[in-house]
Amino acid sequence: MSDQDKKLKSTEKATARNPHGISMRDYSDLKRLQSLLNVQSSNQQLPAIHFESGQTNVTRARQHVKSTEQKPHGQWQESTEAIELENFSVTYKNERNFSKHPKHKMFQEIFTALVKNRLTCREWVDQAPSIHFLRVLICLRLLIRDPCYQEMLHSLGGIENLAQYMDTVTNGYLDYGEEQHNVEKLVNMTYIFQKLAAVRDQREWVIASGVHKTLVNLLSARDSNVLLGALLALTSLAESPECREKISELTIVENLLVILHEYDLLSKRLTAELLRLLCAESQVKDQIKMYEGVPVLLSLLHSDHIKLLWSIVWILVQVCEDPETSAEIRIWGGIKQLLHILQGIVNVIDECVGSLSSANAAGRIQNLHLSDDLSPDEIQENTFSLQAACCAAITELVLNETNAYQVVQANGIYTIAKLILPHKEWNAEKANLLQVTPF
Repeated sequence: MSDQDKKLKSTEKATARNPHGISMRDYSDLKRLQSLLNVQSSNQQLPAIHFESGQTNVTRARQHVKSTEQKPHGQWQESTEAIELENFSVTYKNERNFSKHPKHKMFQEIFTALVKNRLTCREWVDQAPSIHFLRVLICLRLLIRDPCYQEMLHSLGGIENLAQYMDTVTNGYLDYGEEQHNVEKLVNMTYIFQKLAAVRDQREWVIASGVHKTLVNLLSARDSNVLLGALLALTSLAESPECREKISELTIVENLLVILHEYDLLSKRLTAELLRLLCAESQVKDQIKMYEGVPVLLSLLHSDHIKLLWSIVWILVQVCEDPETSAEIRIWGGIKQLLHILQGIVNVIDECVGSLSSANAAGRIQNLHLSDDLSPDEIQENTFSLQAACCAAITELVLNETNAYQVVQANGIYTIAKLILPHKEWNAEKANLLQVTPF
C-alpha cells in the first residue's frame, strides 16, 4: 500500500462515524463521561489530572493522564471528570435538542447521573472543588435547554437540591463578597430557573422549591449578570397569579426602587416590567407607598425609552387607585408629565443586549422590545400603547376633583381630544384602541 493510500485510510478511520451519525471520538468521550459520573463520590480520587496553565480548554479536555501520577507541589491539578465535563460543555455548547440527538439515550443517562450522583449527592457536593461543581452546573444548564430535561430534573428531585445549593451560594456571595466561582455559579443557576419558570405549568415546581426567596435576595447583587438573571426569573414567575402572590409576600419593593433609581437603563427596564406585574397584588402597592416610591416612579417619566415609560405608567395606573397616592402623584407633578407624554414628545431609544452572558436572558430581553431594530410599525404601535396607558392613568387620577381641575388647567382636554382625531400616518386598525381610550 502506498504512503498516500495509508494516509487516506488513516484519515477515513479518524473521521469514521457510527451508524447513528456521531463521530467515534465524540461517542467515546460521552461513554467516558458517563462512566465517570456513575462512580460514587466515595470512590472518586480528586484531583487526578495535571496540565499546564497555558493550554486551551479543548486541549485540556483531550489530555488523559494516569490518576496515580505524582504531581509537583503547587502545580494546577484537576480531576479527569472535571476535564470531561468541560469537554462536554465545549462540544455541545450550541446543541438545544438533546432529546432528538442520535445519542439521546446516552445524554439522558449522563443527565440522570449528573443529577443523582452529583447535584443531589450531599457527600459529593461537600467535597467537590468549586470549579468542578461549576462545570456540573454548566452541563446541566446546557442540557436543560431541552424541555424534556426540565421535566427530568423535576422527576429526579433536582429542583429542590438546586434551590438549596443556590441559597447557600447566594448567602456566601452577599455576606462575604465574590468568592471563587460564585458569580459564575449564580449566573448558571438563575439561567436554569429562568428556563423552568418560562413554562406556566412548571412555575409551581419553582415556587415549591422556595427559590423565589433566594431570587429576591439576589436583587441586591453587585454583578449585573446575576441581577439580570434574578430579574428575568422573577418576571417569568410573576406572570402567574399564584406565583405573584407568593413573591408579593416578601419584602421586594425596596430593592426594586433602588434599581429604578440608581442602575442602568437595561436593569431599570426589566425591574419596571417586574414591578408592573407585581402591582396586581395589594401588598406590593402598600410597599410602594411605605417606601415612598412615587417620586422614584415619576422621575422615570423623563426617560425617552418608550417601553420603560409604558411599564412605569401602568404601575402608576395601579397605585393611583389609592386616594392618598393619587394626590401624591399630583403634588409631585405627575399629571403634567403624563400630559407631556400624550403630546407625543417621546423619542425611542434601544438598549443593546450583547453584553449578557445568558442566551436565554438575551432572548427574553428582545421579547421585551429592547432590541435595536424596531420597525416603524412597531414604534407606532408602542407609541399608541404608551398613550393609551397615559389615558388610563389620567382616568384614575381625575376621580379626585383636585386632580381633574389640574388636568383642565394644564390644557389637558385639548391634548386628550387630539388623540380622538385620526392622522394620515396612523395605521387605522391599531389606532382604534387609542381613539377609544380618550373618551
